[in-house]
Amino acid sequence: MSARAPRRVAFFTIGQSPRSDVVPEMAPLLGEHVRIDEFGALDGLDATGLAALAPRPGQYRFATRLRDGAQIELDAAAAEARLAQVMREADGAGYDVLVPLCTGTAIAPMRTLVVEPQQVVDHLVAGLAQHCRKVGLVVPLPAQVDAFHMAVPLACATTVVHASPYEADAGRAAASFKQAGQDLADCDFVVMHCMGYAERMRQAVAQASGRPVLLANRLVAQTLAQIFE
Repeated sequence: MSARAPRRVAFFTIGQSPRSDVVPEMAPLLGEHVRIDEFGALDGLDATGLAALAPRPGQYRFATRLRDGAQIELDAAAAEARLAQVMREADGAGYDVLVPLCTGTAIAPMRTLVVEPQQVVDHLVAGLAQHCRKVGLVVPLPAQVDAFHMAVPLACATTVVHASPYEADAGRAAASFKQAGQDLADCDFVVMHCMGYAERMRQAVAQASGRPVLLANRLVAQTLAQIFE
């Protein structure tokens, strides 16, 4: 029997690649026959280029990760434009699927199949929420809490809290996830609504809340795994 032909997926972060905090958590779910390439919207930019993408007052912002692990905040519209440019450069390069590693970006149509995390996560959550009283959502930044919106409306109440997946201080990070879980203890389930959240963070929120907790990057990886079977 001939060996299975490798499948190719391109991951695109709005930060810098490689995303050593996210992709290794997703890769085992995809299978050994899947070849992963990574691209970053901030790859190759110097300090001036990064500064040009800084958040504008009053505008929605994203949090992402630089190659050294540091957190950086970006203007959402500027980051989306930069991400689209990088994705267009890879479109048509023979990939089976293109996957942005962000649950908040709007993605322009491509020739290649795009699995858009926000659509995967939000539509699943909307389906689950049909029979819920309240859904909890965790986002990275305090500024995102009031401005946060789902791609599709939920049929129940929501509570949105913040805890950054990019906090360098281990003590502060642990405290923020514990607090997030405690604040969401009255929800039917909780969604970690950022691709940067890791399994250990999910476990911390689950333990503090006592509620089921869904991890965005795992939901996307499990979808990709079925596509690649």
